[in-house]
Amino acid sequence: MDQPYPATTEDGYHTISFYSFFALDEIQVPRLRDKIQREWARDLKVVGRIYICEQGINAQLSIPTDKTRDLRLWLETHQVFSGRIPKFNWAIEHRRSFKALHVRVRPLVATGVPLSLETLSHEPEYLSPDAWESELHSAQEKGESPLLIDMRNNYEFRIGKFQGAVCPDVDTFREEMAAVRTMCKEREDKQAPIYMYCTGGIRCSIAGAILKSEGYENVKTLQGGVVAYGKHVRERPGGAASSLYRGKNFTFDKRLGEEVTTEVLAKCD
Repeated sequence: MDQPYPATTEDGYHTISFYSFFALDEIQVPRLRDKIQREWARDLKVVGRIYICEQGINAQLSIPTDKTRDLRLWLETHQVFSGRIPKFNWAIEHRRSFKALHVRVRPLVATGVPLSLETLSHEPEYLSPDAWESELHSAQEKGESPLLIDMRNNYEFRIGKFQGAVCPDVDTFREEMAAVRTMCKEREDKQAPIYMYCTGGIRCSIAGAILKSEGYENVKTLQGGVVAYGKHVRERPGGAASSLYRGKNFTFDKRLGEEVTTEVLAKCD
């Protein structure tokens, strides 16, 4: 099982996010919701926020350290996840980040456009943090300015960002998706690379799939988002000194943000 960083926490909880796209019918959706609400709260002591719909699951949660393997086993043995077992995206900073467990039937992300598994099958290219850095460094050295889109909201962008990124001045993903589609339509070359990143990956997976389904062939996303990149930065020699991301990673929980580098670009209101 992929391992957390750091391996221990002060309060004994690790914070994890994951998502997976797979088909559920209208009967399976509420059954899975009820099963997760009951078993994860009772047996695994999970707290967090989980969305389930006919296209899959999107989860942000905290779990006692000694229960993480049990959660992985639960996912691996549940039939609906067959072939689509999600990879845990471990947070940069760990604690019990939620008060309780809430499992809701609702869209994985509010896109403002119809979303189907057929659309989601047009997956963007996923770049590891190493590959992401390598490609952006290479573009800089060549004097190129590829389109680098921050798929988060404007208030997330203000406290931390990748150098050279653009972010539409909106505060919902629905509005941002519309703005990004307009931005891309203004580009004449559908072969030109489009780089995208977000907090944990799901917004870029969905946005990238929508763009690819509309004919943009070279869409690349940061696998695991800023969360994975921040973990990568902390684990490597030299730490944040050479990080292409500056500032904090905004989080929608009690932590409000995770430090990637020490620069203070703005403060959370």
